[in-house]
Amino acid sequence: MKTFTLIAGLTLVSTLSYAAPPADLPAERDLHAAQCVAALQVQTEDLAAQVKAGREEVRPMLLSRLESGTAFVGDTYLHGESDESKARALAKQALEAQKSLTEAQLRSRQDACAAEGSRLLADSNALERAVVKRLARKRMDRLLGA
Repeated sequence: MKTFTLIAGLTLVSTLSYAAPPADLPAERDLHAAQCVAALQVQTEDLAAQVKAGREEVRPMLLSRLESGTAFVGDTYLHGESDESKARALAKQALEAQKSLTEAQLRSRQDACAAEGSRLLADSNALERAVVKRLARKRMDRLLGA
């Protein structure tokens, strides 16, 4: 389920309408968005496990991180069309590249991406924010088995 969600999210990440890179290479913005979605995905899984273990105080952070990740996906969706094969390749690349990061580097990326996702959400209109928040809450419910 988590792989499907990541792939579905990254399906949207692969097609921003910015300067087109060579045919085989994704745009820098696409790579960045994929990295952020992947980093936040790993963090939300950890936070969900903590909530399930009884640490209710991390629930607001879990929701915030889910909102940030969803904001990246929504922003990407608004800037282009999806290409599932490219998204799968980006998802795989982002998850693999993350394995080479130290724990401190991954934490730093997660924090930076969460802040950037929060800014994307804050800069969106009321309808976009409502959709992102609803999707994030639904994702949290699924992660927590509710």
